Amino acid sequence: MIRKNDYFKLGLFIILGTGMLLAMVIILGAGRYFETTYPLETYFDESVNGLSVGSPVKLRGVQVGRVSEINFVSNIYPEAREREIRYVFVRCEINPDLFNDMSDEEFVEYVRRESKRGMRIRPTSLGLTGQLFLNTVYQDADSNPPLPLDWAPEFAYIPSVPSTLSRVEEAVTTISKTLSSLRQEDLQSIITDVKSIVGTIDDFMKTQGGQEAGKRVLDILQSTRGILSRTDQLLSDPAADAIIPNVSAITANVSRITGESADNIIKAAGETREAIASFKQASQVLSRTLTDPRMDKAMGEIAPTLENISRASADLAAAVSKIHALVNRVNGDIAAEEGALHSIIEDAREVLQNVKELTGDAKRYPSGVLFGNPPTKPNPETK
Repeated sequence: MIRKNDYFKLGLFIILGTGMLLAMVIILGAGRYFETTYPLETYFDESVNGLSVGSPVKLRGVQVGRVSEINFVSNIYPEAREREIRYVFVRCEINPDLFNDMSDEEFVEYVRRESKRGMRIRPTSLGLTGQLFLNTVYQDADSNPPLPLDWAPEFAYIPSVPSTLSRVEEAVTTISKTLSSLRQEDLQSIITDVKSIVGTIDDFMKTQGGQEAGKRVLDILQSTRGILSRTDQLLSDPAADAIIPNVSAITANVSRITGESADNIIKAAGETREAIASFKQASQVLSRTLTDPRMDKAMGEIAPTLENISRASADLAAAVSKIHALVNRVNGDIAAEEGALHSIIEDAREVLQNVKELTGDAKRYPSGVLFGNPPTKPNPETK
């Protein structure tokens, strides 16, 4: 039998347990209201079935935030409502701890810069459950342009790309449209053409030329079989086991030499490129010079000049020959009159000696030279 105290204790336990549970829920939930996050938004031009508030946002497999709001763009931006744009609006909350606690402006600039490099958001399925999460990936920016927008996003904006399932559905739709565009007449025509081709090949194979072609094909197959058998024997040879490591070592050495000589090769390539550029420039200058009309005129004037130079060279050679003959003649005359020239030179020497003595006497006895007898010749023996 339950007493009144037991009811009191049971009620008190239930009240305390419920209060503690509510307090725990409030504490854990309220912490989210006090944490700082980066707001981020994106838009999808497809179904986002399976995406819900709280779904994770990942960057290359690392969770960086969660989905905080899902709506239609027309309910957020009046410009989209006027243009009847039916994009799906998704707002996310990004954890700042994974981005070195940037300021909001720095985060917006970071997202803008990375979006130009190809950062995109793609809805990705978690597996068989059908739940979606937002996976941030890098794609070719030119092949995946952003959706056309007529408004300025309020927060940081990352363009989206279609999900894999959406692309598969689009491919299936395209194939279905292509198949549905084929008419019954086209299929019958294709089948008729195939039958005609098969019949032509069959008729050809029955002729002598077809039989010869078949024999040639068989010969080729037999030759191929022999080559494959020979290759198998070579590979099964124990020497092949030694050749393969040697080839690998040689390849490694060539790679090492190439790596060590990379700077020299690059330098030589640069010098070769410069030499080719210089040669090309010189060729262009030479081509312009040769095609210049003044060059033709100069070449026409050069021919007479060269002819005059040739004639002058011949005249110069004749003059040199004459000078040589004259020199030989002068040498002969000088050799013939060498004795006479010697006497003349001796007489000239005596005359000069006399003039010298006369000049000396004039310096010593100027009056005697002019008015008197010459002085007596001194006799050294009388002293």
